[in-house]
Order: sequence, then C-alpha cells, then structure tokens
Amino acid sequence: MPRPPLPIGSWGKIKRTEIAKGRWVAKARVRDLDGVTRLVERNGRTGAEAERNLSAHLAERTAPSMEDLTPESRLTDLWEAYEAHLLEEGRAIRTMERYRYASTYVIKGVGGYKIREASTQRLDAFVKTVKNKHGVSVAKSARVILSGMFGLAVRYGAAASNPVRDVGTIKMESKPARSLSVDELRGVIDALRSSDKVLNAANKVTPRQTISEYCAIADLTDVVIMFAATGARISEVLGLRWSDIDFDAKTVSVSGKVNRMPGGGMIRESFTKTKSGARTLPLPDFALSMLLARRVSAPTNIYDVVFPSTTGVLRDPSAVSKQWRRVRTALNLDWVTSHTFRKTVATLIDEQGLSARVGADQLGHAQISMTQDVYMGRKTVHTEVADALNRIVQ
Repeated sequence: MPRPPLPIGSWGKIKRTEIAKGRWVAKARVRDLDGVTRLVERNGRTGAEAERNLSAHLAERTAPSMEDLTPESRLTDLWEAYEAHLLEEGRAIRTMERYRYASTYVIKGVGGYKIREASTQRLDAFVKTVKNKHGVSVAKSARVILSGMFGLAVRYGAAASNPVRDVGTIKMESKPARSLSVDELRGVIDALRSSDKVLNAANKVTPRQTISEYCAIADLTDVVIMFAATGARISEVLGLRWSDIDFDAKTVSVSGKVNRMPGGGMIRESFTKTKSGARTLPLPDFALSMLLARRVSAPTNIYDVVFPSTTGVLRDPSAVSKQWRRVRTALNLDWVTSHTFRKTVATLIDEQGLSARVGADQLGHAQISMTQDVYMGRKTVHTEVADALNRIVQ
C-alpha cells in the first residue's frame, strides 16, 4: 500500500549530513501549496545551524496566503496570514511587538481550532480565561487580535461572519490622570539642577553622588526640561534633531521618534505616533536658553539629534526611563513617569484658561477631548503655551 502524501504545506523528517569539515546540509521533503512534493535543502557550519536555516526557509515557504484560507484552516494559519497583512499595512514596530506577544496566548489557547470551529461561545470562554490567568491587558490585546484575524477570514471567504463581534468586551479601569503641581514641577527642575541630596548612599561605586551630579553625568536634566517645556512623548524628545529647532521663530518641529528594532538597534522613524503627532511647538525661554547652551557645548553626532547617548548614537527611551526612576525614588516621587510631564503640561494649559483645542495641538492628540471631537484649523503654533510655561517655571 503506497504511503499517503504529506499534507499540503507540511514537510517530512529533516535529515542532517556533514559534507565537509565545518559544512553541513539539512534536507527534507516538503509538499508545497501547489500540491507538489519537492526535496529542499539548506547549508550551515554545524548540523544544528543547517537545520535551523532549513526550518526557517520551510516556515516561510509554506506560510499561507490570504487566498489559501478556508473554513478548514487552523487559527495558527489565520494568524500567520493576519501577521503578513499587518506588515503589508506598515504597522508600527511597537504595535507588531505587542500583537506578536499577545498572539502567543492566542496560538497556545485556540491555535488548533479550525476557523469553522471557532464559535463566539468558545472564543468568549478563551478570552475570559486569559483575563483571569494573565490579566486584563493581555485579554484585551488577544480579543483585538482575534477580531482582526476573523475580519480577514470574512473578507476572504473563510468565515461567514466575525464570531468575535459578540465576544464580551474587556474593560480596563482607567486611573485618574495625576500631574505635578506648579510647586512640584519647579521643585523637580531645581533638584535636577542643584540638589545636594545623595542619590543612593548604598551604592559602593559612587556612595556620595548627589542628585544633581548624577543628572549632569547622565545628561538627564536637559531631557526633563524638554519634557516640561513641550509635553512631548519621550520617544519624540529623544528623536528631536537640531534641524528641528528654529531659534529665530522660537519653535521646535516634532517630526519623528526613536524606536528599537526587534533584535536590532535604535532607529529614528520619520513619522510620529499619529498623523496629529507631527506638529510645531513654541519654545519657552527657559527651554531656548538650555538649547542654546547645549548647542555650543554639545559634540556633533551622525544623527544630528539634540539628546544623543554618551557614545553619540540614538538614545534608548528605556535607558532614560531607568535613569529617571533612580532620580524620582531619591525625590520621593515614585509615581512620576516621563508621561507625567505630558499630563502636567495638559493640566497647566487647562488651568491657564486655554482651550482643549490648544491642548490637543500641543500634545499631538488626534481627538481634542470628550467634549470637543470636531476640530478645525489645527497645526497652529500657540505661543500662549510658551508664555504660560514661562510664568510658571521661571
């Protein structure tokens, strides 16, 4: 009796052979999506490397396309097709990282389901299980991914309707926005500049290093001043270039952000989080003074960024956040993150009697507020924001 053919998109046992010293080949028979079985091979310096190279090639070679999806396709195949769709759409790196992380729970929990088997009841039970075991955030992301996956399945005729549509929603409790008071903001900036409080007496390397000394060495003071002056996101501040600063007009253009490539280094992306994030902001005098002094003393770097790392490359937001956590602990302000300065600028704008539209333009929000969702005449440079910050900080 003849051996049954391999299922389409699968391959047989991988065999490794050493063909020369330091040169191995891995081979396997694969049944491609056209139904034809072929012998495929890949080389490597070791047997394990050759097998890894072949496995990676086979996974890419047999990855299903949208047209191959049917009601009999597994959710693992649907996820791969959806992932490819997201990449074609040009989703942001951070978004893909978040989706891929959440997809591991989806694949582990329901990856073996066929599309036709994934009912609303089953998916609802799965999402509830994820919520109970792994938390609200993961469950919410899993639901979003499943909804997108089945939306794709409907589009390509693999499902009659989207079963996730009626899966129970995941509600996340939002904490009330907390911002620094005027006195707290002034106190933070003063402390970064001149505090003689010891940062961490238990540190054996620098046992008597003060907060101001640490901030000067870590180049943290100017970064925090820029937070307070603009309300920009940490990735936006670290992505600012000298060419974005207009000293004559007293403005800064937010046109990009720094990001870390998965498995790679830092890059500067020439786009912001949203379309509304690309904006021109007025600079208060205290920020201009800092930038002018920095322009004179700062060494050049190949990226032309205002706040490079100590080695002259793009600075990692995670590293800056870690530095700030040391300082905020010493200041007894553990609740203050880089985003707190963003909330603080928004609060100060409101307290100064400026409109929600002004706040949205300053912060680069796509929506103005709960009470004003239609906006016109955006991208305006609101010099009154700089005036208000000058009165408060100086």
